[in-house]
Order: sequence, then structure tokens, then C-alpha cells
Amino acid sequence: MISSRHQAYLEAMDIGVWCLREGILPETPATASSPGLKLGPGGGGILLVCAVDSDSASRLASDIGRAMGSNPVWAWPCTDANASLLPKAIEDNLFTTVAIFGEELAGTFFDGELPASLNAANIVLLPAMQDIQNNADARKLLWGALCRSGMVSAGDQQA
Repeated sequence: MISSRHQAYLEAMDIGVWCLREGILPETPATASSPGLKLGPGGGGILLVCAVDSDSASRLASDIGRAMGSNPVWAWPCTDANASLLPKAIEDNLFTTVAIFGEELAGTFFDGELPASLNAANIVLLPAMQDIQNNADARKLLWGALCRSGMVSAGDQQA
């Protein structure tokens, strides 16, 4: 913030001063009643949102992280007082991609259609963890979505 003396000096020289307007935030398509998120360990710009905490600790989650070649941050819905709302979690942790496992889970965060982005993060819909575990077609969909979104490159994987 510029002191009033400096402000007056700049105005006397006919130099306009820009100042940031506080309190104006863009509207996000997240629902007002969105559940909070509990963030697990991990790092980088990718947030993977699963339905329950046990999904993030499963063998499948480990395999997904390995296939991505990174240690993504996992999160799950939580009603705890320390839970973060999705837009706040994106802003605070600088996530560039948020991948949500399953349409039902995505519906708890957004009204209607899933947006392409929220704040600075791309939103990606993935098949539900249960479907990935039990269905080969869901695994193919998962791989395609990971490649299309840039979370992993098909060329990065060894045959």
C-alpha cells in the first residue's frame, strides 16, 4: 500500500496509481452445500478426489499414482471442521488439475454439468474407483482420461 504522501506526490506528477480491489471473487460453479475435503499426503499440481479415505490408501490408488509417475494429492469428502472447500483447496495448494472419481461424487460438488475448470484448475471426470477395480472398460476409460488431460503421457509408459 502506498502512503498518502507518496500518493499525493504521484498524483501531482499526473501518474495514475492502480490499486487492487478487495473482496471481489469470481463466482464458481461449486454448489453452496458442497462437502469439505480432507487432503491426504502427496505433492504436485494434481488433486485426485475419491469417495472415501480407504480408496486413497488402496492398492488401486497406489497403481494409479505409479502409472502417473508422481505422488498426487488424494482427497475425500469430509464433514470435519478442518475440511477445505474445493475452490479454497485449489487456490491454497495451486492445483492445476482436479480429477474426481465417479459421476455421483462429482455431483456432490457441482450442480448440473461438470465445469471444464474451477479457478485455475482443469476438472476431469474419471470412472468410479469401484468400477475401475471391477471392469476392464472402466480401466481403459481411466487411462484415456489420464492421457487426454495431460496427467500422464501414453509415451511415458514402457510396453
